[in-house]
Amino acid sequence: MLMMSQHSSFSYGSRSSSRSRYVCKCGLDAPLMTTWTNANPDRRFHGCEMYKVQGFKKCSHFVWLDEEMNPREKEVISALLKNINEEKATVKSYKVKEEELKMKVKMLKKQLKIN
Repeated sequence: MLMMSQHSSFSYGSRSSSRSRYVCKCGLDAPLMTTWTNANPDRRFHGCEMYKVQGFKKCSHFVWLDEEMNPREKEVISALLKNINEEKATVKSYKVKEEELKMKVKMLKKQLKIN
């Protein structure tokens, strides 16, 4: 992990002591972010504001804030995330079905009033 003061001549970024922020080698803020990929679940890093910005000169600078997890930790977190996503999909499908049923009930009520 590279965290240097602004007075350092090292070019890979700096942490401002007057403000609790990380500054990229290109001079822009590098906010604290968290990745949720299978390779790096729940891993925090400082990444340049210009990282992966479409249409601009990109800066690929980032610094990991924490250590990489062991393979078992990654496996468990990935499995838990998969379960959470499956549950969210199930809840979403139930909400869609609920809305469909509400529409059917509304149409039936309308038909009953007309007939």
